[in-house]
Amino acid sequence: MVRSVWWALAVAALAYTAWGGTSLTMFDVSMACSKIGEGGSYRCSDRAVDVMGVWPLIVVGLLLATPPTVAAIAMRQWVSWFAVVSLFVFFAAGVVYVTYDSYTNLLFLALPMAVVGSITVMFQRSASAARQKRHHAL
Repeated sequence: MVRSVWWALAVAALAYTAWGGTSLTMFDVSMACSKIGEGGSYRCSDRAVDVMGVWPLIVVGLLLATPPTVAAIAMRQWVSWFAVVSLFVFFAAGVVYVTYDSYTNLLFLALPMAVVGSITVMFQRSASAARQKRHHAL
């Protein structure tokens, strides 16, 4: 059950990033467009992926999907807590870099992912506790 939650978070991160790549315009990711309604060498109605390229979007998608993927594979409490902390750090980076023309506003998804992840870790048994329980059952 816990592993499936981590995998669901990773898939949700990739789906959200893909959605962002297909639907975001420069108005959505540029402070210049949001404040004064005009950008530098682009129009605010241009698709963000056409102006900034696909590689920054891929990096953001990997940043969001990697911590839950590693937690799902490792299934260790300390790795899961590290994934939660990583997601909080990514959210903070998104807040700090929100004024840049970039996909960092997609990093705001890291906050709800971190909250769900922290709840998930609380239900995750440590590997040593599971081994002891199996050993005592034998």
